[in-house]
Amino acid sequence: MLTTVARTLALGVLVGAGAARLSAQATHPASSAPSIAQFLSFPYPSELVSARKADRIAWLGYDRGQRNVFTAAAPDFKPVRLTKFLDDNGILLSDLAISDDGSVVTFVRGSEPNREGWIANPSSDPAGPERAIWVARTNGTGAWKLADGAGPELSPDGRAIAFATRSPEGPFTSYAVAIGRPLP
Repeated sequence: MLTTVARTLALGVLVGAGAARLSAQATHPASSAPSIAQFLSFPYPSELVSARKADRIAWLGYDRGQRNVFTAAAPDFKPVRLTKFLDDNGILLSDLAISDDGSVVTFVRGSEPNREGWIANPSSDPAGPERAIWVARTNGTGAWKLADGAGPELSPDGRAIAFATRSPEGPFTSYAVAIGRPLP
């Protein structure tokens, strides 16, 4: 039940933490001025969302090339990383959503198709690029790929997702998928 002011303050805390890290690096006695690398490695939060019925937020974080999903809950709003995407591979995260009770977040991993329908493959993966819907529980038990697709709409109770996909040769197909535990 975070207000716009509270969300703004929470985002300010996140950005402030990154600025404090940069400041601490810059004031290290061995260096007289911040380096280019220090400025380029500044963490960047985006897509801040908040739960409607809980004091929990989630956001996408970009830090040193790594893109991950984070969450934090009141009263201390200590950041917790929900995903383990530890490579600087250029694969984008987007479409972040959180359930009303704050127990589940969903997001899309992979670039949007261009006007020709091609999805970027920044890591040159021989298996090809993917654009997939991912789910993570905010209790820290990990994230998993739910389905190939994009544009997910998370149900308010966090139990299901609706989305549509389009094959290159056909029309859109709509799906509703229950969120269960990830398969082993």
